[in-house]
Amino acid sequence: MPRFKSCFTAVIALAFSGVVSAQEKPRILDDTLPQLEKAIAAARGLAFKTPVVAKVIARSKDGPKGVQGYYDIQQKTLFLYDDIAGNYERGVLIHEMVHALQDQHFGLAKLHQESFGSDAELALAALIEGDATFTMIEVLKKDQPKVEAMLNTSLEKAKNLRNAFLYGVGARWVKGLKDKGGWAAVNARYKFPPRATAAMLSPEGTNTIDLGPGRSVGAFGIIEKLGEIPEARPLAIAAVSGLIGDRIVEDGAVKSWQLAFNTREHAQRFQQAYAAFNGGRSELKPAGGILWQGQDGRVIGMGIGDTRIAVVDAPNKAAYLAAIDRLAGPPALVIWSAKERRNLSFGELTDRLLEADMICVGESHDSELCHRVQLQIIKALHASDARLGVGMEMFQRPYQEPLDKFVKGEIGEEEMLKTTEYRTRWGFHWSLYQPIADFCRKNGVPLAALNLPNDLRSKISKGGFANLSPEDKKALGPVDYHVKAHRDHWYETLARMHGSAKVSEDQKERSYQVMTTWDEYMGASAASFQMSRQLRRMVVLAGSGHIDLGFGIPQRAVQRTGGKAATVHVAPGGDVGKLFASPPADFVIIVR
Repeated sequence: MPRFKSCFTAVIALAFSGVVSAQEKPRILDDTLPQLEKAIAAARGLAFKTPVVAKVIARSKDGPKGVQGYYDIQQKTLFLYDDIAGNYERGVLIHEMVHALQDQHFGLAKLHQESFGSDAELALAALIEGDATFTMIEVLKKDQPKVEAMLNTSLEKAKNLRNAFLYGVGARWVKGLKDKGGWAAVNARYKFPPRATAAMLSPEGTNTIDLGPGRSVGAFGIIEKLGEIPEARPLAIAAVSGLIGDRIVEDGAVKSWQLAFNTREHAQRFQQAYAAFNGGRSELKPAGGILWQGQDGRVIGMGIGDTRIAVVDAPNKAAYLAAIDRLAGPPALVIWSAKERRNLSFGELTDRLLEADMICVGESHDSELCHRVQLQIIKALHASDARLGVGMEMFQRPYQEPLDKFVKGEIGEEEMLKTTEYRTRWGFHWSLYQPIADFCRKNGVPLAALNLPNDLRSKISKGGFANLSPEDKKALGPVDYHVKAHRDHWYETLARMHGSAKVSEDQKERSYQVMTTWDEYMGASAASFQMSRQLRRMVVLAGSGHIDLGFGIPQRAVQRTGGKAATVHVAPGGDVGKLFASPPADFVIIVR
């Protein structure tokens, strides 16, 4: 039965004056609920849609220890145990009432998983529990200022790491959201939940990346695992403040744990934490600087490269070294040609792509494997054609000049990122695109800023194309909103992709106009850049939604140039059978 449980009994005394008998609690509860509903609504900036239903229940002999109450999302009812200490009852009641409020507005049944089986689920749970805890603090802090101490929860000293993370760190993260954008910023995260605990454990937050198929341990999972050894816990906490991604991949008898960090210093902290962790385990002994030997003969070792670390568990040293070599090499690819209905080698793919002059390669923006494949394609095409340009959705067209200066070596990387406003206008971790930009700079490959400016996209979203000023319409250029295949594909689904089940026809049309204008504008950017720079070929890098099926950027670009487009769909660990049966592009690449 899905429940949200209050377990923070030992954190701080929460006011409910006097000792209340179990017999008196239901009566006092009935009197208290309406008052607390008003207080919570005022503090949270969100009104209850219906009154909260609450019941006092007896705790059975085998009932959960440390749980003072819970909100049941199926029964839409709040339950308090009759043996709860009086000084905790008010805080528990507020906390669980906030869960009822969340459920009424955001539908917790759709969000919550009973099991914290993944890092993303744990991050979502921290949002939900942190919101309830921070709201409780806001309600109580005037009468009980000490309650704000919960915001200073320390993972280093915590006896119960998970509770400290869910309630303390979660509340601190929610407070940060509210401080920056008000309660609207908190509410928005229920539509777009946090995907990783790393975002909550970094002082300024962090943009995480997807390293590929496999299980993610996550930032909190690393602390929980390595923190079993006291000496390793503070080092692990310091390390994960810069974690941007991890995954575990099993290949036969070899298990590889790949980790990526923001800086070399964070990677070194993890190295130290993992060494302390292994040093505290009796079943392991040192077998070299970064190797440990198990009693069963297995070898555990770390491969270290600047901001990256690979922890490999292998049957022996030879298997460990072979695994490290594989991780350092190119990703394994399976390539399918939609036209020929057969697999291709990478060399054959390159030959097919050279038959086109507008090569559009889709991506999942946060996927490192997608970007590694994109770079591999760019390098292969450039080896055969030096008159190549690369267009990037990641930069907006008005910021073309800084990109030109960067490629020419007139400004450095940091200056380019600053003057293009990359971090605020795109925001995905720069390490994903850095190798592509470096290759283009070193080889003089022109980079094109393709994207639509944010302000124009926002204006269309709010008022539609018809209400744009003449100046804005001129800046956009001609847009074709009547490509039937494009409209049939996107019209009904676009608005709902952003979290709303009930969408008006006007909203649908505006959402469709945003997508179409976006595609048209980027197609025009790519075409104009190719023709004005006299490039034989362009490689366009954009989200797969703009490239798949060909009617987005590809068709709109070649209509302007008179050239030929080729489309590539890159799928990290995708469903081979499904993708090959109904390929969304001319070529499909499954990457592991």
